[in-house]
Amino acid sequence: MTIDFGFDIDFDDSAARQLRRYVREVVTGLGLRGDSSCFELTPLPGAYIALEGRLAEHPDHYVALVWKESAGWSIAIENRLGELVEVARLEGLHPAPASVVSWVREVLHGDKRSNRDFAALLPEPRTSSS
Repeated sequence: MTIDFGFDIDFDDSAARQLRRYVREVVTGLGLRGDSSCFELTPLPGAYIALEGRLAEHPDHYVALVWKESAGWSIAIENRLGELVEVARLEGLHPAPASVVSWVREVLHGDKRSNRDFAALLPEPRTSSS
């Protein structure tokens, strides 16, 4: 007896393996364990790596390294609402892991200033109108 489901099942996970390897090389290059990182393939490929330390310009905000297939790597910090706000971007969509690591270290250690005015992206405090 043959069952026809009417669709093809694709078990090719080569894209996931490539992205996992790429992100793992960045994580290990930064000296992290990877337990605070993740990647996804849908709806669009991307990765998130929680970074240790804070930016001198934004000492009260958590820092993350984010990769998006359409935009490449960026460093983001959490605003008061817990949303990620990009503060620095690395040129290129798929730079070598060593280049990403070097850039992250430069940004974290203050050798490169962030390229965004973070204060402009914070929500304005609400005022009550009585």
